[in-house]
Amino acid sequence: MGSFEFYPPCRGSQHEITELIVVARRLWPRIQAHAYREQPGKSSDEALAFASEVWEGVLRSVAKTIQRSNGRNWRIKDMEAYLFGAFHHRFNRAQKKERRRLQTIQHLPSSRDLERLRQAHDSKAVRDLEQSIQLKEAVRNMDEWTRKVWAARQYGYSWKEIGTQLGLTEPQVKLRFRYAIGKIRARLGEPRDRCGRVVCIDWSR
Repeated sequence: MGSFEFYPPCRGSQHEITELIVVARRLWPRIQAHAYREQPGKSSDEALAFASEVWEGVLRSVAKTIQRSNGRNWRIKDMEAYLFGAFHHRFNRAQKKERRRLQTIQHLPSSRDLERLRQAHDSKAVRDLEQSIQLKEAVRNMDEWTRKVWAARQYGYSWKEIGTQLGLTEPQVKLRFRYAIGKIRARLGEPRDRCGRVVCIDWSR
């Protein structure tokens, strides 16, 4: 087992500090055993380093308390039980914090996932651009009446409202518009993406 040396960060009552160091050294094998038992997934060096950091934090905190009291009102019947209890509490709290950190890291996307996401986004951007270009080409080929109806639909007018403005019934507007779009599709051909797939443009929206 490795040795553990603790150097108090401050001057305090020499008797209490000496007692703290003696008890800390006596407890160190028990601290090591607890660290190995409670961290089976870690190597012995990792488990020991983790416990050492927690243990040193406990001892420094107690040493500072002794300094502030200057030896007065510092009475602990069982220093060994007190120190191990404080270590156990901090150790469990530190473990929970580490588990949360590891869980957060595990849920972060890997570099491969990020690359796939970027490629998917790029593909969607390309498809959107291709559809936008094809849409503009189709609009340029519309006659004035068809373009007016299409623009009204883009502004959110219903087929019934458009029909009222044009003096037509709703079915008449729909039929005439779809007939005009059919002629444009026949003239331009079905819009397709770079892979040859037909791109569906919803003209009736």
